[in-house]
Amino acid sequence: VLRIYVREKGALQREYRLNQLIKNITPVPVFLYINDSGTFIDYDYALTEWIDGTLMRDVLLSEGEKAISQCAFSAGQHLDRLRKIKFRQGGFFENNLVVRPFKEAEKYLPFGLIRLKDESVQNSLSLDTLSELRHILERYGHLLPDINDANLTHGDFDPANMLVRKIDKQWRVTALLDWEFAFVGSYLMDMGMMLRYAHKLPACYERSFIDGLKSTGQELPDTWKQSAKLMDLLCLLNLLYYNPLNQRPRINRDLVSLLEDTVTYFRSFDAGSSR
Repeated sequence: VLRIYVREKGALQREYRLNQLIKNITPVPVFLYINDSGTFIDYDYALTEWIDGTLMRDVLLSEGEKAISQCAFSAGQHLDRLRKIKFRQGGFFENNLVVRPFKEAEKYLPFGLIRLKDESVQNSLSLDTLSELRHILERYGHLLPDINDANLTHGDFDPANMLVRKIDKQWRVTALLDWEFAFVGSYLMDMGMMLRYAHKLPACYERSFIDGLKSTGQELPDTWKQSAKLMDLLCLLNLLYYNPLNQRPRINRDLVSLLEDTVTYFRSFDAGSSR
């Protein structure tokens, strides 16, 4: 597979070094050749191993509950492995996987509140939704992870970035793809991304994913679902910022719908908490 890195200078080296760190922990394509010297083309590029498999997203959309459960369980097992790769503090990878700590505006709660003030975000959301999202962050911000409770975070942990294949009649993840957004954060963000569309899938999807995540005996915090929802809320706001209505209307409307679903979830959580 030819991968050309057009977004960010240095992404290739970061992904290559991450690949070396995790290649014996979770399935990733082998890098066969890398070039970041500007030879032949202006962009960094790499040749990686081709791995046989089907995107998990396609299996979720076409197969029955047994396949969905097996895929979700396997994904949970691999996230369990990633959450055990610990770092001293949260932040972003620089050269040689040195971690630059989060700046104040990059920390979870400040980042979310800043995004709510961005013009493109405000133009996409109703005043009521903006107000409710602000309320959610202010009321439940204490459930966001501590930035010093940090593990390797994929940053795009999504069925569209996972290859799966039937092995001994069981669907299993054969590769985790696209590590260009990886950073040091919380596995709760990857959880939130994986469960982003769980409300549109059979209940076995979420249940099996959580079972896989806990399969080695390491438990989750009691408020894992609220924390994961909050972390995904930050991701959705950031995506909304980069996908304004006048440029990418379909993506924008999908993100707005997901944010409205988040509001609905926390309304029900509020109601349950007040009883």
